[in-house]
Amino acid sequence: MIITNLPKTWYNFDMKNIKQKVKTITAKDENKAVEAVVEMINSSDVNVFEELVKQSDFLFPFIKDNVCKRFEKSLRASNYKNLLNFLNVYSQDYDRVFASAFKVFGNEEIKPVMLDLLKNGSTAQKTYATRFYELSPDLLAVKELIQNAFDEDENLADASASALGVLNEQKSYLIALEKLNSDDDFETLKGLNFFVSYIKKPPMKKIFEVLKKSGMPENFAGKIAYLTPLPTLIKEDLENALTVIDNILVGFGEILPLSQVFDFELYDVFGMLSELCNGDLKSRVATVLLRAKSKFATICGSDEYTFDEDKNTKDELITVEGLLNCFGDGFWSHLKSLVSEELNKDKTRAMSALGVIKDFEIKSAVPQILDMIYENDDETLICEGLSTLKQFDALSYTDKDEILSNLKNETIKAIVKSYYS
Repeated sequence: MIITNLPKTWYNFDMKNIKQKVKTITAKDENKAVEAVVEMINSSDVNVFEELVKQSDFLFPFIKDNVCKRFEKSLRASNYKNLLNFLNVYSQDYDRVFASAFKVFGNEEIKPVMLDLLKNGSTAQKTYATRFYELSPDLLAVKELIQNAFDEDENLADASASALGVLNEQKSYLIALEKLNSDDDFETLKGLNFFVSYIKKPPMKKIFEVLKKSGMPENFAGKIAYLTPLPTLIKEDLENALTVIDNILVGFGEILPLSQVFDFELYDVFGMLSELCNGDLKSRVATVLLRAKSKFATICGSDEYTFDEDKNTKDELITVEGLLNCFGDGFWSHLKSLVSEELNKDKTRAMSALGVIKDFEIKSAVPQILDMIYENDDETLICEGLSTLKQFDALSYTDKDEILSNLKNETIKAIVKSYYS
């Protein structure tokens, strides 16, 4: 019995020791931290590195930056090959640090090893090797890079597309373009992800076309913001920018992480849009800004959204909400008066406007909603319009029998019947 219990005892001891080493690596004491990293590398202690990677999600960005710098201080020609022992434990936080070490200390010497890993390694090993080829471009790796550029593993696909972008490789570009034409939303998203990482010459016209017909517009819009910064897109193509921003707001906090508030530059975005409320797209701008106000009020008013966010993200969310609130009641009243104009636009814009009309209970829009219901043949839009009227206790303005007789979709017809019951 004693012998049987020994492994558990030693395991607990080892885990305590491993966690203490990781604590030292991530602590403030620079000298001790570097010593701990050197020890980890020189002894090829995969267990310590694996625990470090596991804890990465709970570390502040500045701590991870410090750890990266400690790796850089610790790596040299005499020990950099020990990193090869770590490559089955993938970390996006440290992949480029490792790749840089392989380039600086090995380069030509290490290339055969990297090529072998790219061809025959695990997904993690392939991703590290790909980051190496991003820094040390080599045509010998192109075949494998193309093959991996659309892999199910997003880290491997991202690294491969980045490396191909450095090479300005065209075959993969054409494959990605073909994927944008797919009827499968997951395939089109793979194509878009490629262009985000490839960086050069994204086919923006085609990408916007796909966004408007995508079944996952929130995911798509969140990626587009990395192709062209939203403030730039507002200046260059306001109509498409508004579509992107609107979809980002729909998914923000549910599908898209709140930490992307920085990447999307939403403070600047809403500041710019506030100055465009009297232009040709004023009703669209109004809808997007009102959605933003509603979304940020919800996010900042509920710990359910923000309890696991870091301080910087929480502060930025509050700052953005503060900006929206400072525009004043007269500003928002003006925007509410504009939203109903969107109901005679295309389905996407009308649906977006209905959502805002519901959120803010803009009952003055009832006449325009009625016009939309009787002049439109899109049953989904009609159903949403009737749902809005029900919320406003305004269904009595409609002819139930006439509406039901015009509906063909039995599911939608059943929903509409429930509104009148």
